[in-house]
Formats: sequence, C-alpha cells, structure tokens
Amino acid sequence: MLRHGKAESPLGVADRDRPLSGRGRRQSEYAGAECRDRGLHPDLVVVSPALRTRQTWDAFASGLGENPEVDVDRRVYANTVDDLLEVLGEVPAEIGTVLLVGHNPSVAALVAALDGDEGRLDGSGLAEGYPTGTLAVFDVDGAWTRIGPGRGTLREVIRRSH
Repeated sequence: MLRHGKAESPLGVADRDRPLSGRGRRQSEYAGAECRDRGLHPDLVVVSPALRTRQTWDAFASGLGENPEVDVDRRVYANTVDDLLEVLGEVPAEIGTVLLVGHNPSVAALVAALDGDEGRLDGSGLAEGYPTGTLAVFDVDGAWTRIGPGRGTLREVIRRSH
C-alpha cells in the first residue's frame, strides 16, 4: 500500500489534478528503488486516477526499473476501506504481488484493518500517521478473493525520511 508522494496545492487546481512536488517525486522514486533492492516486484499496480498518484507510480517505476501491468481504478480515488478491499478482492488469482497507489485516510485505515496488530503498527511508526510517499508491505493470508480485516501481516515499511 503506497500513499502518493507529497503533492503541490496550486490555487484554482482541482484536487484530482494536483501534481507531485519535487519532494514527492524523490519519495516515490526512493520507494521504487528500495523495492528493487529488496527484491519486491509487483505483478500488478492499481492506481487512483488522480494526477499525483499516477505521477507517484511513474516515479516509483523509474526507481524500480520495470513496468508491470497497471490498472487505473476510479474506486481508489474517493473511497472507503471496503472499496479498497473490493478492488483487491477482484485481483486475479494468478497475480502474486499487488501495489496499490492511493490516498489517505483510506490507505492508512486499510493498513490498520489488514494487519489488526496494534503492537506491530506501533513498532512500524505508522500508528502516529501515514506520511506521503510511505509504502507498507504486507504478506496476505489466502486468495485475493478472501482479503479482509486481519488477513494480512505488515512485513515492512519503506519511506524516505526527507
């Protein structure tokens, strides 16, 4: 679960059209490079249609050095945890690793719901918030069709500190 990188807030620009800042690009590219270095390779990327999430994915892909299948899904823009679980529940069985690029507060709420272990969330630093450009890596228990609260284990958190 990747929260988009830091975005600009220009006057007169609709929320959906807000671009990434330079910092947001660096955060996103860093997360992609870290995934490459750790051997984490998504088979499918599900991205919100907002400009900042699509730009986050582009910078992440640059750091990752590969371009897996990408699905831009409107349900990842304005949503609830249930909406995100529905999106993930529709992932084909043959897909092993999914990267979801979305927004707060739903990404943070999904991370908390999937793991359900407050101690693990506290230890990860995510209990205090879910900063832009942060990636939470999960092991998911069972098939995508069975994903839901408590069906994942937070494995690691990747974020650029500045």
